[in-house]
Amino acid sequence: MFQQLTDYELLGMKGHYNLSDGHAYHDINEIFPDFPTQLSEIWRDSELTKVNIAEQRFKHAFAKLINSETLEHSSDYKLSPTSSSSIDLVAAYLAVEAPRVLLVEPTFDNLALLLQRRGCVLQPLDEAHLQRPLNAQELFSLFDILSFDTLFLVNPNNPTGTTIGPECLRLVADYCAQRKKILVLDTTFRMYTLHQHDERAYLELSGCHYFIIEDTGKTWPTHDLKVSLISYSRDCSPLFDIIYDEVYLCHSRFAMLMFESLFDRTRYAGIAATIQAPVNDRHAYLIKKMSASMVYPKTQRTRTTLPMEWFEMKCNERFSDIDIVNYLANKDVHVLPGSFFYWSRKRPPYTAFRVSLSRRNSMFHASVDQLSSAIYQFEEEHRRAPSNVFT
Repeated sequence: MFQQLTDYELLGMKGHYNLSDGHAYHDINEIFPDFPTQLSEIWRDSELTKVNIAEQRFKHAFAKLINSETLEHSSDYKLSPTSSSSIDLVAAYLAVEAPRVLLVEPTFDNLALLLQRRGCVLQPLDEAHLQRPLNAQELFSLFDILSFDTLFLVNPNNPTGTTIGPECLRLVADYCAQRKKILVLDTTFRMYTLHQHDERAYLELSGCHYFIIEDTGKTWPTHDLKVSLISYSRDCSPLFDIIYDEVYLCHSRFAMLMFESLFDRTRYAGIAATIQAPVNDRHAYLIKKMSASMVYPKTQRTRTTLPMEWFEMKCNERFSDIDIVNYLANKDVHVLPGSFFYWSRKRPPYTAFRVSLSRRNSMFHASVDQLSSAIYQFEEEHRRAPSNVFT
């Protein structure tokens, strides 16, 4: 019996039709066909570049890409090898300074696992609260009835793609500033949102204490060579710098300069053309292939805000997400069960699953075809089965 989403991802990575994990495994030649040939030049550049200069170049290129003047001028940032490493470092800080964490739900369960392992005490925040329009009084009333030190949000949220807009984020930042709460934003899927905006500017203007966690591994297919940027308010710097330095001396110069090049290329060609359009094409293929099946996309969106889709089963009285995910795995088709995203485990058995879109086109099409076929077989078998088959 699997205990967490990573267990399903590990199984999927060993399988053939793997649509489980959200890592970027599409083909970089689709968007930057000459990029692999330039890696030797980047290697030589990294050998001649000091670590602190490579860090500055990485940050500068990323700030330009996301149009963040605030990040451009900030010196309060660190770079780590993965977003999970970044979350773990922030969790270590929170365990000391602000251990009662209000964490959005649903979201990927390793956020909760990492926070809990470091000693934080969690309570869930239903993301639906942030989907409806709120004024300042309503938002303050919502949060004031909860006891917490840190508000941890994911924007856009994984797996639903729910995005917190500028107006809501300003209210959240103002609340955290006035109530002396720490705000943590996981923005690792930011490149899939339609509009980029400078969250750091809102947070700095509000005066709240904050962390923002970025990532490259969900966006650019670099064989799991990644860089995760952590930026934070000046007030968090003294302790967080110590925690970081205890774990990492520095990150790879080659990785930093490789992404500097990718950021520049992406900015020149456009995020919409190089990142969002290929995912939207695969998303359209997925929706078309699944349209006649017993499942439907929960988000009802025509363009994706994540490199994945979230499906619900139409007939859910007799089986759960675990039933269908296990059935698919036996067909060597791998997706993620929805129930594990509800990390507090306070929901009844769930009936949704998540499908990744970040795959090479040929493998993605073959996997979706196999997924569609397996879903049809599942439906046929259970249409004929007696009603108590899963009791």
